[in-house]
Amino acid sequence: MPLPGRAAPAAIGSAAAPATAGAAKAAAPWLGGGTKAITAAVRGINPFAAAGLAGGCRLTCEATIGPCHTLSPERMDVSDGWDGLPLHMQIRVVNERCEPVAGTIVEIWHTNHTGGYSGQIHRMCNNDAADVNKKFFRGYQRTDGNGVARFDSCYPGWYRGRAVHVHFRILQGSYDPADSAASWLTSQLLFSDALNSEIFAQAPLYKDKGQPDTRLDVDNVLGQEPDKTPYVFDVQNLGGVMLASKTVVVRSDSADKLCQVKGSMPPGGPGGPGGPGRPGGMRPPRPGMMPPPPPGT
Repeated sequence: MPLPGRAAPAAIGSAAAPATAGAAKAAAPWLGGGTKAITAAVRGINPFAAAGLAGGCRLTCEATIGPCHTLSPERMDVSDGWDGLPLHMQIRVVNERCEPVAGTIVEIWHTNHTGGYSGQIHRMCNNDAADVNKKFFRGYQRTDGNGVARFDSCYPGWYRGRAVHVHFRILQGSYDPADSAASWLTSQLLFSDALNSEIFAQAPLYKDKGQPDTRLDVDNVLGQEPDKTPYVFDVQNLGGVMLASKTVVVRSDSADKLCQVKGSMPPGGPGGPGGPGRPGGMRPPRPGMMPPPPPGT
């Protein structure tokens, strides 16, 4: 494992990359146990040192906020004690000139391993009524001087009609929990199909759920993107703990026009379990109705 502050071994987009450059050693099995398995050494790794920004800084495009967003606490560990594959996320924010954007808010939210969200949100987002009053897997942090925000979390589960994903927003100034808050960017980051297949075949808690029903190419949020690389986490397996990182590029001026991610979902449209555009013609439940949970939850 690399020392804190040193570049990590290249393992971009793959869960099975060797632990050291050129080694034939297989990657460690994915761990369970939640965020307590994430060490200071893992948090101290700089996954951006080797990658740099040689390819330039093309804008990250806007994606739907979905119906599953609500208030996020300010914190690095967003797990609320939930079990799951330990996941340390680093999101770097830069502008179109490839300059780090320091002191800006990065907000994230995603499901637990069962594919359910927390919070008092649209009913189709909760697959357990007890989760309405919880706040698991939601949080925000401000970027450091290098434009990086860090989160300790657990690998998300899947639900019908979506590839495995993490929502995020970039806000400047004070945190505003409203869906309609002016954001510099609202979008999503996903994981490769190969990684999802591996985790849901092997990892504790996840393998009982079965394989995801949706691959990147048919995902209704970004399935029509010809190059999905800007929206797929770069992943390293560090002794069974996952380090997922990505650089996102925001506008230099908030008045500049936003690009839109290419998918079958209209901009701003639903992006949660069972929403419009789901296979089988699913629609959000009417008021007073509780939708059936996604299969396998």
